[in-house]
Amino acid sequence: MDIRKKIIMLLKEGNTQKEISNIFKKEEIKPNSLSIIEKYLKEIREIYKAKTMFHLAFILIDEEYFIEEEAEFENHI
Repeated sequence: MDIRKKIIMLLKEGNTQKEISNIFKKEEIKPNSLSIIEKYLKEIREIYKAKTMFHLAFILIDEEYFIEEEAEFENHI
């Protein structure tokens, strides 16, 4: 499992960084400390060139929207 994808999925569900850390601990996913989650989030923001978490959310929403639009378009062809 890709930890970055799991973090993004948990963010989309509305979990905070601390909650994500607790979920990782409960599911025995390591590393799972709050500081590691923060480092992963910083890395994710850098990958997407997002300046803030709010900016990252918009980027991810746009990306998901375009994937859905593309799939819908392909279904009509």
